[in-house]
Amino acid sequence: MKKIFIPFVAAAMLFGGCEDRLDIEQKGVISTDMFYQTDDDAQNALNNVYQSFALNVAGNRGIYVALPVLFNEPGDDMLAAGQTYGDNDFGAEINEFRYTSDNEVIKNTYWGLYGVIYECNNLLDRVSDDTPVKKRVRAEARAARAWCHFILTIGWDCPVLVDHILPGNAKPTNYEGGHDGLLDWCANEALEAAVDLEECASPSDKVGRSKLTKGFAYTLAGKALLFKGDYAGAKTQLKKVIDSNKYELVPANRWANLFHASGDLCEEMIFQINVIENPNVSDWSNKIQRTSWMWIQFWNWRTDKLASKPSFIGADGWGGHSIRADFAEKMLANDGDSPRRKATFMTGDEWLYEMEWNGAAGLSRAEKETSDRIGIADITGLYGFGGYFAHKIVPWPEDNEKGWYGFKNLTIFRYAEVLLMYAEACAQTGDNDGLKYLQAIQNRAGSAHVSTALTMDEVKNEKMFEMWIEGVRFSDMVRWGDTDGIVNNGKNIPTTYDAFFTKGESKHRLYVEFSNPNRGETGFKKGKHEYFPFPLAETSINPNIKQNPSGL
Repeated sequence: MKKIFIPFVAAAMLFGGCEDRLDIEQKGVISTDMFYQTDDDAQNALNNVYQSFALNVAGNRGIYVALPVLFNEPGDDMLAAGQTYGDNDFGAEINEFRYTSDNEVIKNTYWGLYGVIYECNNLLDRVSDDTPVKKRVRAEARAARAWCHFILTIGWDCPVLVDHILPGNAKPTNYEGGHDGLLDWCANEALEAAVDLEECASPSDKVGRSKLTKGFAYTLAGKALLFKGDYAGAKTQLKKVIDSNKYELVPANRWANLFHASGDLCEEMIFQINVIENPNVSDWSNKIQRTSWMWIQFWNWRTDKLASKPSFIGADGWGGHSIRADFAEKMLANDGDSPRRKATFMTGDEWLYEMEWNGAAGLSRAEKETSDRIGIADITGLYGFGGYFAHKIVPWPEDNEKGWYGFKNLTIFRYAEVLLMYAEACAQTGDNDGLKYLQAIQNRAGSAHVSTALTMDEVKNEKMFEMWIEGVRFSDMVRWGDTDGIVNNGKNIPTTYDAFFTKGESKHRLYVEFSNPNRGETGFKKGKHEYFPFPLAETSINPNIKQNPSGL
């Protein structure tokens, strides 16, 4: 599928010297006083905002995409995996709640969000609102800035609000209005921006899914109000998205595609950070920073431990994540053999005998049972795997255009989340209107369970299954107070083995053993781990920031 993308055009800017001897006219350079004047200048400044999104949020900050690692790893539905204990430890520290304020994922996510905020403020401080184009450009920058502050708020509780360019010696403090006040600010910013934002034209409008639109702004406002506990306000904003008729759920047979290149910019996407390669950038290091690069390695199985490579996998992997067995069993009981469940994870039997292995093509089940071309050949097993095999975001060949890095867009909002948030707001306000949207998600999934009543338990369960590994679970658990399932994270780590290789048995048999490699304290502690610590790199130069309990 050919992607639509917003071109990245950087404007050259001169920040002049103050000494006469340095005051030499430069050729081909535009001063800041001269730039930001025309509609084209404003659009070019906005292009830098989208470029910053691609680099700082969806791109190469470390050998992974930091934001999904940070907001997925702490949940009660996944484990950090890897070659052995200590591999991918930057993620395992988060999963097991043994991180410090120096954790690189925390730092990279935090800096990345403020990097986007800087570009937004650079535009907003300099571009006037004297033309329709400039008003729209400013609105997109405000919406982007509001989203970044929202993520910072749900991640760090009460971060610094930065709504203009700060001087180099500034040492701002946490937002004085507190957590709820900052959520209010985010919602209000999004709604004010929505006035001048364009609307996605139709469900087939791909360009409208790669830019910030009214649908994005209403979704952001609704989510911010939901997190604040303003359920009536959230319901109003989210219903605008539903009633716009600009977004649709894809059918069940395309649900799996949502998490791969073939699903990019489809009718279910409200906004994706479009990370397509910019052919005008020739430098290798800059080129890959506009891609999702090592995403396809990190969120993959440890394929070097397998007897042969599964045919559906598009790249060798590092085994950076796995699905928790207790979560898999809940979803199996809820969904049965629904298309959604089977696209989310496989049971051990499905993995061995229903999956196509490159080394065992054409073999019958009976032949596979005794074949040395399938299964876990490495006798050290798959560390962090509990007998189930997640593959919702394991890369397909289509995600791997260059052989070792790819261009899968990073989804920020999709329509299914809007329906689930609306159903929650309705459940909280006694409004049965949300039931039909909850059922729409379940029916599309092909789930064995379809709700007959709208309750918070029904909404929570459905959201847990539908949105697995999409960066929403941990923050939901915190705001709901449902953190009991992560108090033992870091204890009893599973490893899955294949008795065919480890014990010399005549047929494949997967089994799980547990270990406790951590020597220090692990697991979620109430009153401490609800929010991430401010990075040491921040607090060491700005003593005015009050550190969160997790960083003390």
